[in-house]
Amino acid sequence: MSENNSQESQHTATSNPQKKVSCLMVTANRRNLAKRAVQCFQNQTYQHKELVIVDDGEEDYSPILEDLPADQVNYVKLEKEPDFVLGKLRNRSLEEASGDYLIQWDDDDWYHPERIAIQAEILDRGNDACCLSSALMHLDTEEYMDHPYVGVLPDGIPGSIMHRSGANIRYPETRRAEDTVYLNEWMERRYFKLDDSYNYLFLRAYHGNNTWEQTHFKRRIRNSPVALLQYVWHAVLKQDLFAHPRFQLSPEAQSAFDQYKRESKELGLI
Repeated sequence: MSENNSQESQHTATSNPQKKVSCLMVTANRRNLAKRAVQCFQNQTYQHKELVIVDDGEEDYSPILEDLPADQVNYVKLEKEPDFVLGKLRNRSLEEASGDYLIQWDDDDWYHPERIAIQAEILDRGNDACCLSSALMHLDTEEYMDHPYVGVLPDGIPGSIMHRSGANIRYPETRRAEDTVYLNEWMERRYFKLDDSYNYLFLRAYHGNNTWEQTHFKRRIRNSPVALLQYVWHAVLKQDLFAHPRFQLSPEAQSAFDQYKRESKELGLI
């Protein structure tokens, strides 16, 4: 595993020619939420891309795809089967993708317009896969509505992965935690983890119908010895949780959150 802590702050998508990036979305009956992820796809500065949607629900997503160029959409509609767990459906999305690079694009999260461009540049340098060290997190609850925070995982955020196509790595056919196992496999290759300054590229949103429950999201506030001590100090002793360092955002992260919140309100999601 390699990591570069002296990354340049300026990134562009000027590779010639650009590699094609497939954004992989697995979804079912969440069209209202998915329209935000589709909008994020539209807003990407990176041009050579496609959105692969594997959908085993009853809702028709066609209305939220009408504004996308036909050659940028691969909408795969499946009849629900008992063994269609999340891991199996993610593997189907890998099979449907035509891009050189593949990136996870969950239906309920928010992505900065530069996400594809920055991560694609990392792979252009010769890496097989890359992830973010941390991501923004937001809980759609009254208490946390205006208090996003930074969630950190030591090996990287599984849902932020971008990797090369053509490998024989597959997701385990499980209902959840499949992306963690998948990331672990990619960590055995040429793997690059972008440092914490890039957490603004990806926001995980809790909306009440997530794969994981609210407690899973809140654990990210205190999931290291130092963060736990800080949690006890601020939340328990000082009775001021939002003074915890995880709630102190960089200017880039604050700007990203403001954009996420504005777009989510316009779409009627929060």
